Amino acid sequence: MEIEHAELFASFLRQHLKTAPQDIDTYLEQLIIHWGETGEETFSLHPEETVSGKAETIAFSVKNRYFIRENGQETPVEDLSEGYDLYRPVLEFTSDQSTTPAAVPPPAHLNPIGLIRYKSGQTLKSVAAASGIRAETLLEYEKPGYPIASIPLGEAAALAKALNVHAEDLLSLAPTAPRGR
Repeated sequence: MEIEHAELFASFLRQHLKTAPQDIDTYLEQLIIHWGETGEETFSLHPEETVSGKAETIAFSVKNRYFIRENGQETPVEDLSEGYDLYRPVLEFTSDQSTTPAAVPPPAHLNPIGLIRYKSGQTLKSVAAASGIRAETLLEYEKPGYPIASIPLGEAAALAKALNVHAEDLLSLAPTAPRGR
């Protein structure tokens, strides 16, 4: 995923967090995960971590950028009727100002893989490294409504091992807590 105008997000964090953000990438990863789980294009800081004591929310947009591969080069495609070989999502911030918080969907609407990973306390990067599955692919697997049973068996086994759950739990859509190590 490409990020545009990340400095606006950093400004938003510096303006609203009680303490200086130790690692802006951690918050950016939370934002990407939130978008992958809910499809919403807003991100909220929890009230207990903000100066105001209220949930502060920033808006963003996610669009796809399409490319054709020719002679080892990627050429952007403007007219999709010409076809394309690959695409990348682009997350863009247009303002560092807070917006009115959007309603948070109940956890029942979230994808079980995302819930399992969240409960395990692991980041997208750590699961990607442990499973050998690209982070973009993991985000796709964590989207609401993704048919989890269609995940290739080898990837499901690697993902289950990385999340410290049984593959049956993962494929049966049962949101379980990770086993103790």
